[in-house]
Amino acid sequence: MKIVNEKLAKTVSSENISFVPSPNKGGPMVPDSIIIHFTAGRSAESSVTWFKNPEADASAHLVIGQDGKIIQMVEFNRKAWHAGVSRWADCKGFNNFSIGIELDNPGRLTKVNDRYYAWFGKEYLKDAVLEARHKHEKEMSYWHIFPEKQMDACLKVCKLIMQHYKIREILGHDDIAPLRKNDPGPAFPMESFRAKLLGRQDDTADVYEVIIDHTNIRAGAGTAFESLAKLPVGTPVEFVESRSGWFHVYVLRNPAGGEPLYGWINGSLLKKI
Repeated sequence: MKIVNEKLAKTVSSENISFVPSPNKGGPMVPDSIIIHFTAGRSAESSVTWFKNPEADASAHLVIGQDGKIIQMVEFNRKAWHAGVSRWADCKGFNNFSIGIELDNPGRLTKVNDRYYAWFGKEYLKDAVLEARHKHEKEMSYWHIFPEKQMDACLKVCKLIMQHYKIREILGHDDIAPLRKNDPGPAFPMESFRAKLLGRQDDTADVYEVIIDHTNIRAGAGTAFESLAKLPVGTPVEFVESRSGWFHVYVLRNPAGGEPLYGWINGSLLKKI
């Protein structure tokens, strides 16, 4: 597999790659991020059909089936409509600079007695189900796992994209739109996936700096929580987790000294170092 004229191309005949154009796309862009989604649909084919519909007002650069088949729908240097209203740290509007990858996956499942169902009524075997808490939620839920062939295809194509473009970040839709989206969810091993692609160890965290003087670091994710301290511009912080647009961080240089300081800062007030 290689990239030729902004499209995936086979290097051997056995590679399961195709191009099915979507009319739902914007103008030129230079990608610097990859956004991972799940389709929450019945199949890869149904998602491709939806993205071909002009009335959908949605698309992705790639759809990857559970069998590892890769369908490209938008050229890598064109905007696909996959991110919507989105923000991460000091960046917003991710349609303008990211490649969207949709993984065929029904997403959250509902348990009825000892059986598991998607929102569209299809039943899934227990062996394909993970019980886990989404990082933006308090309650446990059931999620469909991502098969090995699908994960291998996703990793392979992401490596290729990173070799071809200057990609600086790999994120989930639930990172850039936490109030609206829950994909790819807890069944997707985002931290280890990012580590493999970005050359990081699992315990290596991102570091940001405060961009506004007297920024409040709060006891919880929201302005209703008390301020623990006010941080000067340029204060470095280490990322722990995100929730609803707020970042839980460890302050690397506590201006007050003393005990280690952990707290929450609105993501719009931070810039990645």
